[in-house]
Order: sequence, then C-alpha cells, then structure tokens
Amino acid sequence: MDLVQEYVRRYLVAQREAERSLADAVDKLKASGHRIIDGGQTSQSTWQYTDWHTGEVIASGDAGTSDDEVLAALDPDDMYLHIDNIERQPVEPENPGIPQSLASALEDWVDLLTTPDEDIARFVGWSVEDVAAAR
Repeated sequence: MDLVQEYVRRYLVAQREAERSLADAVDKLKASGHRIIDGGQTSQSTWQYTDWHTGEVIASGDAGTSDDEVLAALDPDDMYLHIDNIERQPVEPENPGIPQSLASALEDWVDLLTTPDEDIARFVGWSVEDVAAAR
C-alpha cells in the first residue's frame, strides 16, 4: 500500500507543478499583451468566450452569428489566445514500482470530480487544503 500512496502523492505534486507551469506561461503571455480566453460552443446553436483569468464574458452568440468573425473584430491584432492552445507540461510522475494499469486507475480516481479532497487527503496523509491546491 505504501507504493500506491507514494504514487498518488507524486501524481498530486506533478499536477501542482504542471498548473504552476501553466500559470507562469499565462503570466508571460499576458505580460506581452496577450489575452487568454476560454470557451467555444455551449450548445448546438450557441457559443460563448470568456476571459480565462476573470471569467468576464467577452462575446457570445448563436447560430446566426459567426464566433470567428466576432472574435476577429474584437481582436484585430490577433492577441487573444485560447487556453487550450497554450502548451501544458505533461503530468508524468515517477512511478515507484506499481503496474502502469494501476497508476492509470489511481490517476483517474484523483481526477474524478466526484472524489472528495477529504478522501484523497486521508489516503495520502496530507491536509485537505494541500490536496485541493494540488488538484
């Protein structure tokens, strides 16, 4: 069981490092004048884009409006970048010796939104706050 706990700890640390790396990349892009956006299709006939950092709605529309045209009009200097287009550091913790199939199952368990931080914290011996910060 110790190797399993260790793998979950390493996975959480790798997730936290990947998020820090993404935050650093976003900060550099913002400092150079880029605006990081999120969003896209919200249903078959509607779309919405938001500022990734603030959540402010930048633009929204429906099938009668082209999101590409609206974004191009809002961003004539091509400074908007979608968060999905920013390179992310892979989350690849060092495996302490458990089967890869078990490692994948543990990653799925940690990544499930239905897995409470409290369960993970109890399992790995961390505080709930530390687990929440890593997820």
